[in-house]
Amino acid sequence: MTDAAAWPRSVRLYLATFLVLGMALSVLGPALTELRERSGAGIGDIGILFAGQAAGYIVGSFAGGRLIDRFNGHRVFAGSLVLLGVGLATVPFFDDLTGLFVTFVIIGLGASVCDLGGNTLLMWELGAGSGRPMNLLHMCIGIGALVAPLMVYVGLDLAMWTAAVVCALLTVWALRVPAPSRPPQAREEHTDTTLSILLLLFLFFFLYVGLEVGFAGWIKTYGEEVGLSELAATWLTTVFWLGFTAGRLLASAIADRVGPDVILYVACFASVAAAAVMIAGGGATPAVWTATAMMGVATAPQFPGMMNLAERRIHISGSATAWFVGGAGAGGLVFPLVIGRFFDARGAKALPVAAFLLAVATLAAFATANRALGRARMADTVPVSDITSDMA
Repeated sequence: MTDAAAWPRSVRLYLATFLVLGMALSVLGPALTELRERSGAGIGDIGILFAGQAAGYIVGSFAGGRLIDRFNGHRVFAGSLVLLGVGLATVPFFDDLTGLFVTFVIIGLGASVCDLGGNTLLMWELGAGSGRPMNLLHMCIGIGALVAPLMVYVGLDLAMWTAAVVCALLTVWALRVPAPSRPPQAREEHTDTTLSILLLLFLFFFLYVGLEVGFAGWIKTYGEEVGLSELAATWLTTVFWLGFTAGRLLASAIADRVGPDVILYVACFASVAAAAVMIAGGGATPAVWTATAMMGVATAPQFPGMMNLAERRIHISGSATAWFVGGAGAGGLVFPLVIGRFFDARGAKALPVAAFLLAVATLAAFATANRALGRARMADTVPVSDITSDMA
């Protein structure tokens, strides 16, 4: 079921929701300068807001996986939208670091269950036909993230309240649309969902999101540190998300013709190249803009690509997806905070070096997970061949 006209109404709900989700998850980076001024915090200290959002994201992902498996998926999805809307609406009311930390924990909680729910329910609804819509789903996150810096530039408070109202409208929509049935039966090509495979997938998402969120979250600050104006640095963030959106649009166009493992290998190598360009450029303006656009395109297909690869290799449940989303949350918790401290200690060169190391580690994690999934599938099929040979 790859024809968009044949997709159920629920798929359109997930696509619309991920537009707001992309904005909510990405607003912190371009808002850092204003939030630092409000709270009086330094560059290293303000990174605690990334940690708060990511901590909420981790807790919400594992709790949400169990809820999705046990209860009506759209009621859980609607609850996550309410939580997300509350968090967004309360950001303008705080100008101290503690209050802002709490609001971003709430945003992380709501966003994680929304993210997990959208991914899991889409795969339950479409199964093996989820390749193109999965990439479109995550392209919507990119579009939302693309809009985030522009909305912050117009007015942070207005952006937060507008997004909260949209969350309320989406909540009503979610409650009016029938949810997909519980996890479908495992297909013949699925292997066992073992703890070792889940840990490898957790590691991939941990490193990948560390790269994506760390780069997107600090690129505006990096631009200011190497001499760009505040407006130019804001547009630097926008360029990243433009590249990101283009990358996911391209991936969605070829997802039905090219295997997710091929897409992932190309994307991972390209992200290493993007970081290398930034390091070689040494802060020169052409290299900064080029590398930022490249990194956006390169990181874009990796999350949906791994989700599609996992759906083809293992039986997906809410609890299994929680490992992916939990790994993403952990990466968002650790690496933006570490990069912030690295900024304080080493200056602007911290971001290109951190991006290069994370890109290489993400490539290695993907290659290891892909081999493990391939070996698991071979192990599942070998006994059948042996039995057939013995019978002959």
